[in-house]
Amino acid sequence: MAQNKTELRKKKIIDTATKVFAQRGFNESTISEIAREAKISEASIYEYFLTKEGLLFSIPAASSHALFDTMAFHLKLIRGAANKLRAIVYLLMDSYQKNPDFATVLMLYLKHNKRFLDTEGHIAIKSGIKQITQVIDQGIETGEFKKDINPYLIRSMILGTIEHLVTNWVMTGSPDDLEQLVDPMIDTIVLGISNTDNLPVHWSLQQPVKQQGVSNKTQAMLDSKS
Repeated sequence: MAQNKTELRKKKIIDTATKVFAQRGFNESTISEIAREAKISEASIYEYFLTKEGLLFSIPAASSHALFDTMAFHLKLIRGAANKLRAIVYLLMDSYQKNPDFATVLMLYLKHNKRFLDTEGHIAIKSGIKQITQVIDQGIETGEFKKDINPYLIRSMILGTIEHLVTNWVMTGSPDDLEQLVDPMIDTIVLGISNTDNLPVHWSLQQPVKQQGVSNKTQAMLDSKS
């Protein structure tokens, strides 16, 4: 019971700090502001976090574990590497959309902080995004993706695009809905890495599949109707 109460208090501090950092900026925020907003004493915060930066670094840990556990669960239910990539990007975008304060803190104050690299939060994120590489590797192994693509490079393209889009979103509020960017983004990436010799291509690209054993004239008619 005491442990549960401790965890709840710690979560309240982290949630409040996330809100204050996002709205005020990390450098401008103070522990006293966070304490006042959370309706607890400054001493209570220092029981859990030695510094303001330590409090900042603690923010991604719990939420990242929860997100990537959810992601792993859903990926078990989905067939096809392209479909799995779409699900991963959707879950990431949905998470940022529903937690704009967290997205702001992550993109503006954590991503480019070198000291964050050695923290539990960064380790959780790094471990979670390996799921993207694993899905790309699966796509290569099954022949769904080209064999000569670099999984690390493709993962970097996906994460870099997400980071750019979400950073722009938290700074400008545009677009209103991050999830509307998922399909165009994944369609473009899948189009570039799909093994076109291994037909049919991914359904979402909406390209006509050439049927074997038909003449060019018949195929042209089929294409014109698709």
